[in-house]
Amino acid sequence: VSLPPKDPTALPSSRGAALTTLGERELIERIKQHLPPPPDWVKLGVGDDAAVLEPERGMLDVVTTDVMIEGIHFERTFMTMEDIGYKALAINLSDLAAMGARPRAIVLSLALPAQDILVSEVDELLAGIISLAKEHEVALIGGNIACSPGPLFVDITALGSVKRRAVLSRSGAKPGDGLYVTGTVGAASAGFQWLTKSNQRNAPNQDGNITPCVARFKRPDPRVKVGMLMGRNRVPNAAIDLSDGLGDAIHNLTGHGLFGAIIDATSIPIHPGARTWFEQQGLDPVSAAIQGGEDYELLLAISPTPRSRVTLARRFAEKVTLTHIGTVTNEADLILRQPDGDAPLPTGFRHF
Repeated sequence: VSLPPKDPTALPSSRGAALTTLGERELIERIKQHLPPPPDWVKLGVGDDAAVLEPERGMLDVVTTDVMIEGIHFERTFMTMEDIGYKALAINLSDLAAMGARPRAIVLSLALPAQDILVSEVDELLAGIISLAKEHEVALIGGNIACSPGPLFVDITALGSVKRRAVLSRSGAKPGDGLYVTGTVGAASAGFQWLTKSNQRNAPNQDGNITPCVARFKRPDPRVKVGMLMGRNRVPNAAIDLSDGLGDAIHNLTGHGLFGAIIDATSIPIHPGARTWFEQQGLDPVSAAIQGGEDYELLLAISPTPRSRVTLARRFAEKVTLTHIGTVTNEADLILRQPDGDAPLPTGFRHF
């Protein structure tokens, strides 16, 4: 099998072939052809038994991993392979953002249903990953490929770097801290609900309200720059990304019952399209937005004093909105304060 040039569209016959026409080595070589030249600090990369990296002087390494599984996290009926690749990297970058880290490198593992995947689809998957990797100057340094008897698995391990004093974590929130969230919530959940109902990539009845929600689910925007600036300037006491929903993030940030929080229901920045969708489905928009996951925004616990901390936080959020939604308390209860009275805060997504 001949290897593709830098422009993979130049070999349509190879691209349209089933993956079974390639061997593992040929597929690895094909992947290598898609990659830009590695940075100087990658001493050995794709093709060896392991990658060898030059340590970044004065920095700590931050490592995270996430897997996306067909039938659980996505369906190929409503996401392109490029969308899948893009999102697989985005969710890892979001973890690094929550730690205040700068993304540096990734390792990619694929379990491919060979009888059901075309060479062109692997090209598209790589294109989605590489497009976001280029945006954040991330190097793909290795990985693994296996044949899957069932669904498609896309697993990425990401490596970032951060100065010791700039590390953010979930564990620093204190009573009295304000809770702030970037962007809006609920959009990805609404987009996913709409996609599962339509079960197709471009359903004809997609309207202007749901379109940005679908886009948020397929291609989340990890708040990498915001996280780096917050950590570098030691603005929040604690931070977490909203992978499993706002309710889950608040529960984690308050130490699983070590502290509590009062959340103002009217302050939660629900995406307008998501609010419309939830109302159309007969759902309470506030509860649905709190429980829905995959928005990949950041939740920050920021001390109210000095006031300059909050001012800095808003400045570092730049074009991303930063909304005060509640306060950490000494009590263990998580309370949703609504106009008609207090209620327990809804929980987030549960994996099991």
